[in-house]
Amino acid sequence: MRISCLYPVSVLALSVAFASPAYAEEEVTGDMQSRSEDIIVTGTRRNTRLQDTDMSVTVINRDALNQARIRDIRQLDGVVPNVQFNESGQLGSTFISIRGIESNPFIVNRAAVYIDGIPFRELSNAVLNQVESVEVLRGPQATLYGANSESGLIVINTRAPTDHLVAEARATGTVFGGGASAMIDGFVGGPLSQNLSGSLAFKRSQGDSFLRNSQPGQPEGTIREAFVQGRLKWTPTERLTVNATAYILDTRAPGVFDQEYLPLDVDLYNRTYADLYNGGRKAGRFTYFNDAPKRTDERETVLGASARYDLGYGTLDAAMSYRRLKSDSKGLDFDFTALPTAAGEDYKDKDFWNFELRFASPASEPINYIVGVSHYRQDDERFQTTFVGSGTLDSYAPSPRQYAHARDWGAYASASWSPVQLPAMTLNAGIRYDRAHRSAQQNAGQIDLGGGTIFVYRDAALSGDFEAVLPRFSVRYKVSPQLTFYANAAKGYIPGGFNLTAAQAELSDDVLRYQSETMWSREVGFKWQSADGKLRLAAAAFYIRSNNWQEIQVATDASGRIISSDYIGSSASMDSKGFELEASAEPVKGLTLTANFGLSNARYRDLQIDASTNARGKRVKLVPTYDGYLAARYQTSGGFYGRAEVSFTGRESLESLGRAMQPTTQIVGLQTGYERDRWGVRLFVENLTNVRRGTGLAFQNLGFGNDGNWYSPIGRSRQAGVELEWKL
Repeated sequence: MRISCLYPVSVLALSVAFASPAYAEEEVTGDMQSRSEDIIVTGTRRNTRLQDTDMSVTVINRDALNQARIRDIRQLDGVVPNVQFNESGQLGSTFISIRGIESNPFIVNRAAVYIDGIPFRELSNAVLNQVESVEVLRGPQATLYGANSESGLIVINTRAPTDHLVAEARATGTVFGGGASAMIDGFVGGPLSQNLSGSLAFKRSQGDSFLRNSQPGQPEGTIREAFVQGRLKWTPTERLTVNATAYILDTRAPGVFDQEYLPLDVDLYNRTYADLYNGGRKAGRFTYFNDAPKRTDERETVLGASARYDLGYGTLDAAMSYRRLKSDSKGLDFDFTALPTAAGEDYKDKDFWNFELRFASPASEPINYIVGVSHYRQDDERFQTTFVGSGTLDSYAPSPRQYAHARDWGAYASASWSPVQLPAMTLNAGIRYDRAHRSAQQNAGQIDLGGGTIFVYRDAALSGDFEAVLPRFSVRYKVSPQLTFYANAAKGYIPGGFNLTAAQAELSDDVLRYQSETMWSREVGFKWQSADGKLRLAAAAFYIRSNNWQEIQVATDASGRIISSDYIGSSASMDSKGFELEASAEPVKGLTLTANFGLSNARYRDLQIDASTNARGKRVKLVPTYDGYLAARYQTSGGFYGRAEVSFTGRESLESLGRAMQPTTQIVGLQTGYERDRWGVRLFVENLTNVRRGTGLAFQNLGFGNDGNWYSPIGRSRQAGVELEWKL
């Protein structure tokens, strides 16, 4: 038996953030602001000027998101250095890698995402609709946010209700090789009564899948999304503010499996299977042949409420939320050809609860602090189904259901001190105690993968507790209003857990439980801006080490066929070191230049693949050697504008031993348009040169084993379109 990775069922630089004003307490305009006070970071749990933060942060405001045409959270990695969003398919979950600390489809994200204060530890393709700002905080944020924020944190703030009437609408049409899509979205908000205001955001889209199934008799694939979000803001007194939010995101995709994988070497695939199984037909760069009947249905529902009360000395904040994600995806074709061998389904039903209470002292005091408690709960139900041979959407036969329960409790405190004798220096220390309970259960049964491969599940009921103490220390020195230096050190953590899918009759119990993962991150950096604010530069260097790295593994036979489903171990180790640079400039009125560059040298120090193979010294999978971004935008006083951008991504391993490599790529985008006070039009092209890029974990053929090829999710093809915008 050998162990390999996966099983896919289950030097100037910028931030686009700096090119235009970042999120502030007031609504911002499209002109570049000249003061750093306009760039506010909320992820520190209190509104903090970007120049005063003691960590590497990128802030992107609503105007910058719109100018870059970022409509999908997966597009953020192009404009933020040392951040990658790895995909498990067109509609599958998104996994975030920050500074070489990767996440993959089988381990919960090592970076947390908060949308309007609601945690998303397992991020689906969240809609970036009517977003006010996006903040990316690199490095462990466990002191304030607990588990699953050890590589960093992404904070998304959507548009809040306004005290005056605001209405906007946008229509977008897009065409690409073999298909087209259309979308309308909008926002309306304003006062409802003297102390109450509200808003409604919506999106409706329908289009073809950019990955097309060419198998006769099977639908090529269509994706339909509907999104609606409502928000309320109530201020009964000057001291009390209450916010509430709710949204529904509904996705229907006939002919699409959420984890669609294509061969990395299309020519090799066609030589192997075109005549043998695909009727002489050849797959293309963005087309494939699958006989499995496919359909994905997903619904995400969120409810949240928060309140802030000014006590006179400090503020008290409370927040609570409920989220449900239900997904049913059919159509994993195990052999990736038109041959009817076996097909699979993945069903998930997850509930999430979150609560937090914290007190923050006044920030103006020489010593200020934050204390708080938090609670997080998650309940999962999942089953996988298959059928062998030809069939329809009704042919999938369920395997035993699996259940998992997670509950986290945390108490934390952090304090900042500026000595009277040295007011330019600020010292910060924080600590968190985190306790996690994990349990898992499954019933006996089996699942047939065809070709004589049967997974046998046994009865299992597992539970355990994990705890950690998580410190953070930093020092910041303000040389002048334009220049700040800082350094920090922090510990990150992910609780351990249990491997239900490994609880099978032929495997020993020593793989059922894996231990908590911890890591230490150290960082130094600076932030600088010119006196007029038209030139900004930030840089940071880091070193990260984990001695008990959690890593996904599967057991396979000599030909590469899976004989056991995935399980997580925690005996590996890795380290990552590198730096990032961000810069922006406005050399002349109307022209903005932005750039960034990130380098992460992340390598395994120990990862035992099988009895004779260790990945020691190999680059950590799903982490490119570097990434970079350049953009230029010019707008005339009459409202005409043009924008060009290019993102660079270095060579990247798509599996642990470096056998499936994604070469260096450059993605080019162009825009031109016209803006007036109340309307605008834009023409755009994304991925101008039609680059084909593997964007997630790669694996060998699930049905035939090692056929000499690797299979991976594939990024979006060239797309061109037009947008029409209207404002009240």
